[in-house]
Amino acid sequence: MAEGRSNQAIADRLVLEVKTVEGHVRAIFSKLALEPTPEDHRRVLAVLAYLRR
Repeated sequence: MAEGRSNQAIADRLVLEVKTVEGHVRAIFSKLALEPTPEDHRRVLAVLAYLRR
């Protein structure tokens, strides 16, 4: 995600199913309490949260 890859690209790189990647991404959003909003891009916010730790 931090490299700007789509779920499909992440799945291809890690040799996983897209559904598996989607589940992990949902879990990340949930743990970071990143709810979908029209104003924010949750993938970017998740990466920023990772970089701040």
